Amino acid sequence: MKVKIPAILVFILVLASGQMLFADSVNQSAVKIDAVEYVMGDTFCVDEQANADWCNDENPHAVRLDAFSMDKHEVTNEDYQKCFAAGKCGPHPLHEDRPQEFDKPNQPAVFVTWEDASAYCKWKGGRLPSEAEWEWAAQGKELGGAYFGKPYNQGSPIDVGNLPPNSKGLYDMLGNVNEWTGDWYGPLDTSEVLENPKGPASGKDRVVRGGSWNSPSHYLRASDRIARSPELRYSDVGFRCVYSSPVKG
Repeated sequence: MKVKIPAILVFILVLASGQMLFADSVNQSAVKIDAVEYVMGDTFCVDEQANADWCNDENPHAVRLDAFSMDKHEVTNEDYQKCFAAGKCGPHPLHEDRPQEFDKPNQPAVFVTWEDASAYCKWKGGRLPSEAEWEWAAQGKELGGAYFGKPYNQGSPIDVGNLPPNSKGLYDMLGNVNEWTGDWYGPLDTSEVLENPKGPASGKDRVVRGGSWNSPSHYLRASDRIARSPELRYSDVGFRCVYSSPVKG
């Protein structure tokens, strides 16, 4: 007789080889993204903005990625609080002046430093996405509920998953909140096809992607890059996690 192990008891299975299998609890909340070679970056800045300073870091170049899985939704306040309660994440400051606009359980967790976002993903058995992973996950025929050219001004974050998903089944990749990536901000290497690029080895700022509830529509593009201090907390920056692909039996 086949026995189904409760998902809560099998969050992660570790094989003798050291490889990790996703448990049901992860698979239900994450989307598999297949391996790919694609063009990272965009010609928007050259074509539309005369290569303005704010967008001249998006030079198109080829990238190859291994398969991975990504959270369907941005990490919520409720999600993050569980990590804090487990003693694995730092405190989650609440918005002092507008708590009802930022602190609801299903709203994306903001005011989270890069280190705390990284700690959360590690606690979940994953990590923050690279820029290249994030951008490929955001691309597609359908971009979701918020995107460049579509009027969008929410005034504050909304509950995750309220807008349509993109072609890959991911919600709020554009809009709602910017998302931390694992990469330091720096110039992109466009000299050759890069395999699973991770950005510069060090830097001052980390890259956030996706635009947010207070972004002009031209920031709601998959290729837009923004530098933010990893030590600071922002009302328009949240995150989601990625995971190594499930091992096939």
